[in-house]
Amino acid sequence: MPHTIQYRPWLINELISSHRIASYSKVFSTQNDAELVGAYLWNSHVCAALYPLLSAAEVTLRNSIDAALTADLGKFWWKKGTLRYKSFAPGTAQASYPVDFLAGNFLSAFKAAQKERSKRIGRHFNGTPDHHEIVSKTDFSTWEFILENEYMGDNLIWPKNLGTVFRGAWPTTAAAKMLAQCKDRVSLVRNFRNRVFHHEPAWKRFGVLNEQQAVVHLHEKIGKIIELISWLSPEKIDLLDKSGVIRTACRACSVAEIERFKYQAKTSTINSMSKLLKVADAASVSNEVVKIAIYGKRKAVYIMQPA
Repeated sequence: MPHTIQYRPWLINELISSHRIASYSKVFSTQNDAELVGAYLWNSHVCAALYPLLSAAEVTLRNSIDAALTADLGKFWWKKGTLRYKSFAPGTAQASYPVDFLAGNFLSAFKAAQKERSKRIGRHFNGTPDHHEIVSKTDFSTWEFILENEYMGDNLIWPKNLGTVFRGAWPTTAAAKMLAQCKDRVSLVRNFRNRVFHHEPAWKRFGVLNEQQAVVHLHEKIGKIIELISWLSPEKIDLLDKSGVIRTACRACSVAEIERFKYQAKTSTINSMSKLLKVADAASVSNEVVKIAIYGKRKAVYIMQPA
């Protein structure tokens, strides 16, 4: 049982850290160390549930932009002289920060792809990796900086390719505003993704003071991620919805799940098929995980969750 575990000094003070766990004690209502660590484990559960949704946002954005620009400018569209930008001036050696940053990202991806190819073939590879090898090694920030206003104008990639990349319903009819909104949204999603992928408290934000506010904040983030993907591809949203990815993320980000991880959830005793159906139906409607106990030769406890 969780309450029989010795949480201090090693588990909390050393393996989790007193500093990290302190942020949980200020926001989550806990009576003991078992519940406190339960809240910490809930955050890990949330991060795992958000991973497919955040990955879908990053990959859909990357592939949508790359496909459009490959069709427009060729496979290595990011090369100097191919990808034109607004502030370019003949004879000027120094490009603007967004242009330099993007070039640096692709150089890093190029080197990472070379290294990966070397590992795969078992010898040093110093040639040019394939297009898909380079693109797959790019950092998420690459696809934020390509949305900079530097690339917006006559004979530039935007707004010419904007409708090809963002095929869903736009929140505005103005291309310049759409580009700016997309860049801001990608920045928001990328920063949140970094929190999640680096095992930081996903729920944390200034002004979050209790469990309910933490859950509201997470649902706001989920909504922003879904909206970004919907701008890019309605088909991807349909897939994520029907495969249960969105429902799973929303279910994890709930007060009911916090209580379950704090060992406060009630157990429903199942003594008939009608009771089982009733509990299953309620779980499906509320999109909640439920704990059930069935008595046969001995008591057996199960976790039941909607698909």
